[in-house]
Amino acid sequence: MSATAAADLARGPRHRIGLVAVLAVLVVGAAAASLIVGRSSSGPTFGFGGPALESIVLLEIRLPRTLLALLVGGTLGLCGAALQGLLRNPLAEPGLLGASSGAAFGAVVVFYFGLAASDSLALPLGAVAGSLVALGVLYALAGRRGNYLTIVLAGIAINAFAAALTSLALNFAPSPYAALEILFWMLGSLADR
Repeated sequence: MSATAAADLARGPRHRIGLVAVLAVLVVGAAAASLIVGRSSSGPTFGFGGPALESIVLLEIRLPRTLLALLVGGTLGLCGAALQGLLRNPLAEPGLLGASSGAAFGAVVVFYFGLAASDSLALPLGAVAGSLVALGVLYALAGRRGNYLTIVLAGIAINAFAAALTSLALNFAPSPYAALEILFWMLGSLADR
C-alpha cells in the first residue's frame, strides 16, 4: 500500500464526506452562475426586453443548457471513474481503449459522406457506431481473457489508427468549411443546445 493510500485510509470517511460536500457546493455554485452570467454585460439582470423575455431566456435557454451540462459532466465523470477502476490506474482515460478516437472517426465519416444533413441523429449515431466498432476490434485483438497490459496496448494501437484515419478524412474534406465544422463538433460545445 502506498503512503498516500495509507494516509487517506487513516483520515477516515469524514475526510471523504467533507471533500464530497465541498465539491457538491462548487458544482451547485457553478450551475447557479451559469444561469446568471451570460452575454449581456449588465450583470445578473439581462437588461433588455423586460421580465417576460428574461424569464423566457432563463427557463428555455439557460436552464436546459445548465441541466445538460450537469448531466454530461456527471456522465463523463462516472465513465472515467469506471474506466480507472477497471484498469486499476488513476490516470486511465478513454483514449487508452480507442473508444474516443473510434467515435471521432465515426462522426467524421458521417460528416464526410453528407449523412449528417439528412437526419439530426445521424451524427451521434455515427459516433456511437464508431466507438462500438473500436471496442469490438479491441475485444478481437485482446481476446476474451486478455490481461490489462494487452488491453491497453491494443487500445493504444486502435487509438492511433483511428486518429490517423480521422486526420486523413479531414485532409480530404470536400471544403475547408466542412473540415472546420467537423473539428468544432469534435471539440464539443453546449451552444444552441
